[in-house]
Amino acid sequence: MSLKTSIIWNLSHNRAFPLELWKHPKIKIQVNNISLSEIGKIELSANDINILFLQISLSEWKTIQTKIKKEFELHPFLSLILVHSEDGGAQIQKDFDQNSRFLVLENPIRTQELRLILDRSIQAEFYKAAALDIGNSCLQNVGFFEGVFTLAHREYEDSKRENDALKSILQYEEQVKKSQAGINLALEKVTDLKNQEMIELHGRVKASEQLDVLRERELKQALELQKATEEVLNYSRIEEMNLDKILKAQDRLFQYTEQEIRDLVEENKALKAKLGM
Repeated sequence: MSLKTSIIWNLSHNRAFPLELWKHPKIKIQVNNISLSEIGKIELSANDINILFLQISLSEWKTIQTKIKKEFELHPFLSLILVHSEDGGAQIQKDFDQNSRFLVLENPIRTQELRLILDRSIQAEFYKAAALDIGNSCLQNVGFFEGVFTLAHREYEDSKRENDALKSILQYEEQVKKSQAGINLALEKVTDLKNQEMIELHGRVKASEQLDVLRERELKQALELQKATEEVLNYSRIEEMNLDKILKAQDRLFQYTEQEIRDLVEENKALKAKLGM
């Protein structure tokens, strides 16, 4: 930034500036003491913050009023006109009633108030100059900024396209997840059906096994029945044979005469006697 110095032009008739100079963090502050007769020697520069401080009486004001209005009322490089007068403040205020950068201080002068007015005025001009400096720099580098804006716009468009692409990818991923969920659900249903089919098949196998057991049991019972029947038949045949033998023995017995039976009995007794029975 071009501003380096703030000059306070102390215009008076051998009166000292009422404040001690203070240090500003970015601008040098200085006081130039000018007598009323040397008003024409004041040269204001665009590179400085210029403040005109008048310490005058009403009579002194009347002698320089025209020159002050002509030289400084509308000067482009003058930031502020401050006036302190012990006897003419109200009249001087009327003479500059419509000038926004003109200020008459109360009497007696208040140094703290004066310091605050000067400090704020210097600060305001500093920031104004900084803003103008930045603006001029922008105008001088308009091509650069246009390039920056173009690049920023391009990056925005690229970012927008990337966002759209990312949005599409997320939508596709969501569809894939939905499809996968549908596939998983279908697989679960197929698995359930297979499980149900296996259960039913297991039931059929078990029923078949039970049927085989029943059939085996029935067959065993049939075989046992057949064996029993055969045994009964065999027994019946044996009984029949025994009965036939008995019948034949009876038939032979019946064929013997009574005398023969007696003879057999006697013969039997004689045989027992021989045997010692």
